[in-house]
Amino acid sequence: MRRAGLLRVSFAFAVLGILLAVLGTAIVVSRASTERAVLDRSLATAAGEKAALVDTELQRVQALALVTSRIPPFSEFYADEGSQAAAIAAVAGPGREINNALAYLWQLYPDRLVEVGYVDVDGAEDARVVNGRPVPAEALSHDVRNWPSYEQGVNTPEGTARISAPFTSPAAHVPVVAATVPVAVDGRVRAYVELELATAALDRVLSADRDPRLGLRLVTGTGTAVAGAGPTSTPPPAQLVSGLSAAGRWRYAVRPVPQAANWYVIAAGHPQSALGVAVQPTQAAVLGLAVAMFALALVGFRRARAAATREFAAEQQARADAEQRSRVDALTGLFNRRHTMEMIEHELARASHGPGVGVLMFDVDHFKRVNDRHGHAGGDAVLVEVAERLRDGVREWDLVARIGGEEFCVVAPGLDSEAAVAALGERLRHAVAERPVTLPGGIAVPVTISVGAAMVAHGDGSAEHALEFADRALYAAKRNGRNRLRRFSQLDTAVLRAEQPECLHIAEALAISSDLREGNLAAHSRQVAELSAAIARRLGRSEEDVLRVQLAGWLHDVGKIAVPDSILAKPGPLDDAEWQIMRTHPAVGADLLRHFPELAPACPAVRHHHERFDGAGYPDRLAGEQIPLDARIVAAADAYSAMTADRSYHTARSVPEAIEELRRCAGSHFDPAVVAALVAELLHSAMSTVA
Repeated sequence: MRRAGLLRVSFAFAVLGILLAVLGTAIVVSRASTERAVLDRSLATAAGEKAALVDTELQRVQALALVTSRIPPFSEFYADEGSQAAAIAAVAGPGREINNALAYLWQLYPDRLVEVGYVDVDGAEDARVVNGRPVPAEALSHDVRNWPSYEQGVNTPEGTARISAPFTSPAAHVPVVAATVPVAVDGRVRAYVELELATAALDRVLSADRDPRLGLRLVTGTGTAVAGAGPTSTPPPAQLVSGLSAAGRWRYAVRPVPQAANWYVIAAGHPQSALGVAVQPTQAAVLGLAVAMFALALVGFRRARAAATREFAAEQQARADAEQRSRVDALTGLFNRRHTMEMIEHELARASHGPGVGVLMFDVDHFKRVNDRHGHAGGDAVLVEVAERLRDGVREWDLVARIGGEEFCVVAPGLDSEAAVAALGERLRHAVAERPVTLPGGIAVPVTISVGAAMVAHGDGSAEHALEFADRALYAAKRNGRNRLRRFSQLDTAVLRAEQPECLHIAEALAISSDLREGNLAAHSRQVAELSAAIARRLGRSEEDVLRVQLAGWLHDVGKIAVPDSILAKPGPLDDAEWQIMRTHPAVGADLLRHFPELAPACPAVRHHHERFDGAGYPDRLAGEQIPLDARIVAAADAYSAMTADRSYHTARSVPEAIEELRRCAGSHFDPAVVAALVAELLHSAMSTVA
């Protein structure tokens, strides 16, 4: 009996030991698998995020190189003798301005750019700035044709910037990559602008917010290291392909860098070994759990593993669904504006040596009536049917998209002329109009569309320009009676003028009435508006800002409607009382415009265009940057226009005299930056007139 009892107890201990060993092994394997899954997600996330950040860094350098190459002094440096550009260069001194521009780039990004330069097509340096310091002319090299950045420029098409392979900067003596842009003058490449980005900046991109367990490397397709951060590892032996892979104890996630062909970000790490997991206190404690807990732990492990698989699959599907929703219109199933813009950009790049890309814009005529009569459900049914007819009428490879409420777009690559684009548009217009749309309930609704057609070549601009061209043609078709097609190339000046914002037409009418009271025949307000817009563009303002300041230029004197004619037309100087009345016109004008939503954006400039930069102006005695920029622009344009016009109280000054007066008053009456932009515009206009 005792032996039997010992046997039973020993057997029980043996069974318990086996069960606990199995339980411990299962827990260790589960934790190791979980850690590997977490590591894989971390690797994929880190590689994707860092590839995007590196791409952003490279795009910034490319954009800086492209923008710098278009600064006038860079082309004026090579202007032909006797040309307008040479005349401007003689005044402006492009060599100094080139050094200033290059030094300014370094000041913008001192921790990224180590060397920026301007190199003649024959290999001689025109300018170079190293770590923010311009190199004296006598120290510039006469032949840099063996520099990698020069070789990069020779192989770079005009209007583009490419990132070079890594190399050691001959000037700064640190590892760099370069973006080089050709500068063309009179249709011929004359020089190259080159920006050298320190690979240390890319090291910092990889190091920022890095998971300490992971090693990050930026390499070329041939395995050349560009930058890195974290633990070192041997790159996977197989060919670099986007995705997850393993080699030995290491696991890798590889993501390409879009902006640099054949560059990759590799995230590497290795999960903790099974032994390391097993000796942790939690796992050691689990090995002492009761046998009853073994079954529960095993079931829980299996269920957790199944749940993790389902969760991962659902997450992947959700991402795919979200990406699809971000590109597809929910009502019609057509692509949306975002996808259309990307498609046009892609086709423009692909058609760089062809005739261009055809773009058609469609608008459902009188769509508001459909909504008013048949409700939004009826309107939605019309949009769905129009979308279907457009889709049925295009070629298999054309893109059909809904880009607005009742606006549709077709991107048609491969056509050889705008006439062919228009022919496709006419077929689609007839396809929509040939039979009514039947709404739920059997109601037949006649539907027509207006169409704008444009053929956009590679050099005509971005996708925004392509849509704008087709959109202008579309609205010309709508103004001409709807249910018709217009081609962008057939729009004349009168049509394009009719497309100006309505607010400008209103402003022009008000300005004419104001100027006529002073006997100016609207010439003054028109000149102020045009000069203000030109100054805003030279200051790099957006088109929205340019429109607003142009509006203010038209309306700056609208408050004079409250000034008596006896004061406005007085031939001599005004007395103090009359000046008090005259000085009310900025505030009166702003108060008047505030009641009109289309004109209200001009209020700040109208109210403050008689403020002075030194604070001695009126009505609020603002100074410096307290004065809205629009008002500072209009103030300078208004002063120039007044000085160069005959008035009852003074004789017109010549353009050089007016420019001298503007310069004299810069910093006291006027913003110096605005004066510089205005003077540049006047000199440019003068040279254009001479030419």
